[in-house]
Amino acid sequence: MKSGLNFLYKFVVSGIILGGTLGLVSCGGSGESSVTTLSLLKDGSVQSDIWENFGESYYDSDELQNSILSQTADYNKEAGGSKITVEKVEARDAVAVVKMIYEKPEDYASFNRSVFFVGTAKEAQEAGYQLDMVLSGAKDANETIGKSDILAMGEEKLLITDVEDLIVLNGKALYISDNVTVSDNGRRVQLFPPEEEAQGAGNEKTLAYIVFK
Repeated sequence: MKSGLNFLYKFVVSGIILGGTLGLVSCGGSGESSVTTLSLLKDGSVQSDIWENFGESYYDSDELQNSILSQTADYNKEAGGSKITVEKVEARDAVAVVKMIYEKPEDYASFNRSVFFVGTAKEAQEAGYQLDMVLSGAKDANETIGKSDILAMGEEKLLITDVEDLIVLNGKALYISDNVTVSDNGRRVQLFPPEEEAQGAGNEKTLAYIVFK
């Protein structure tokens, strides 16, 4: 799930992004590009930075900002606190930039309708995530660990997600599932999606598992 495109698409279908709205998301090959980075911060929050370039001035900055503020305010009201902070919304020269801070990974997951778990292996198991698997070393793929090793982890954290955007860890990746790429000396990870044919008709989510410290 590309969270940047998924996130801004919510505003496209709401009629907030102006100028041929629905055509915007179906104009593949017209030079559009998207960069989204999620950063796990030391205080446990998640920072989302979205940059969208569409080749034409589809975005109305004020409308986009008002819509984002409205939807995050609704979420915060329902959640009973300031769970999401909108720090920046800009739209000019065919570029839209959105920066947001989510208080906890579960706030990001809930607001974006994605899987984004960060916690201990025990917490992951209690939450119902499947841990009966083999993870490979981020530096040495021949070094592997299984379920018992994962559950025996102490200070290490486990990231489980279906988000395909670049994720900056608060630490370094130690072990990863085989659908994850690692860069920046283990500080950045990214899920690469399966081939379309391999996804099948069941629409099952492909999850990435990253043990980091």
